[in-house]
Amino acid sequence: MNKSKNTYSGIFRDGGAGSLAKKRYRARRKRLLSRENILMAITGVPYGPGQETVWAYAHCPTYQEPAIMYLTGINQSNVILLLDPYSFESDEIIFVSKKDLSKEFWEGIRFGVGDTKSIREVRRVTGIKDVRDIDDFDAVLKDRLKKQRKKTLGTLWMEGTQEKKIVEIKNDHNWKFKNRLARCLRLRGYPPLLQNIMKNHFELRLPLDTYDVNNTLLAEKITGKSFVETLKNFSSFKSEYQVQGFLEGRMLEESPYGLSFPSIIASGSNATVLHYMKNDDWFSKSEMVLMDFGVRWMTMHADISRTVPASGKFNPMQKMLYKIVLKAQLKVQRIACKGVTVNELNDCCWNSMNRDLEEVFKSAGGKFKLRYKDRPHGVSHLMGEQEHDGDPFRNYLSEPMQEGWLISNEPGLYGSFKIRINGKTYDEEIGIRIEDNLLITKTGCENLSRLIPKTVGQIEKLMAAKID
Repeated sequence: MNKSKNTYSGIFRDGGAGSLAKKRYRARRKRLLSRENILMAITGVPYGPGQETVWAYAHCPTYQEPAIMYLTGINQSNVILLLDPYSFESDEIIFVSKKDLSKEFWEGIRFGVGDTKSIREVRRVTGIKDVRDIDDFDAVLKDRLKKQRKKTLGTLWMEGTQEKKIVEIKNDHNWKFKNRLARCLRLRGYPPLLQNIMKNHFELRLPLDTYDVNNTLLAEKITGKSFVETLKNFSSFKSEYQVQGFLEGRMLEESPYGLSFPSIIASGSNATVLHYMKNDDWFSKSEMVLMDFGVRWMTMHADISRTVPASGKFNPMQKMLYKIVLKAQLKVQRIACKGVTVNELNDCCWNSMNRDLEEVFKSAGGKFKLRYKDRPHGVSHLMGEQEHDGDPFRNYLSEPMQEGWLISNEPGLYGSFKIRINGKTYDEEIGIRIEDNLLITKTGCENLSRLIPKTVGQIEKLMAAKID
């Protein structure tokens, strides 16, 4: 790990490729150009932290539009990438704002234009040779459209199908940019022939390359180490926010790239709320605590869930239910491979869990009432540049998985459970989720989070360990 100062780390992510980063991003842009073979314009996020809602400035770093991050590594607001497969001038242009040294005094270095030195800076760091003022974008687009045989313009917006109907996300920056491009086409006398590049872009982006996998492994290592330290110190915690503070503190000590998502720390009945975010309740030693957490490295993520007994030892009912969830998770891992669909993983998971609730728990005299019917959520989502990546409407669930895809494996069980074991009655509202991250390979899958403890024995041993 390079521990020297990196002037541009806040606005350019090299993805761990170092001096090869520019070549890596260029290759990605060329693949997209070859796949689409039309003029394309893609926008970054239009504003940074505090620029739209000033009062929400606290704890709000800039996270770039993942498409721009994937194609350029640039992590600053108000940028546009133009790709043109037919240009004799340049097949790629990056548009940025004017250099503002007074703003840099407050917020740090930013890419900009307005003088030769600033343009050279963008070229040198990003590898993109044609750098222009973002205020000139419309004029450049008009000029490039004139030279196109096909008056079609590609851009990115989120689109999918639900119940055989086309659905679109219409409240984000990509949709606003799409409408801006449509207006521009109409004003120039062209019909608004806009083509969505989402499908081809995701097909190129979702399979992780070697750098992505290495970054994910580092995120998993940091996340796992933080979890182990949290378990060893768990006896000193009495509230969800104390667990959260310790766990997140350990993760952020090891990574400058932030958390993968806001952590979920849910004790007792709170764990039956899937996206519980309150994280402020006290818990008793008789309860279990569900933790859903992870840290970023570069632009890759760890997304881990573990459920542990606050006392440090599972009671007999908790152990029985926990093993039912873990068994389902291991079954999913065994069948996950190239060509299998996520829907098939779902069937495997929930069939296993529902069968064992009847054949193991109920046959032992247990009674239960689930918070859901048949299945509470999907067992897997795609991971990559976004912690939840791919088509946001999840039409990919029915597509054969590809080599290089990274998916979550997260069966969960949520409800009210009661059973009498060895003369003692246990009656609790319980939420249990166990989540790992699987890389799809040629012959099966690799569990990138396999070193993060999750068996009953591993968890109890760590929670009983003395703090160094």
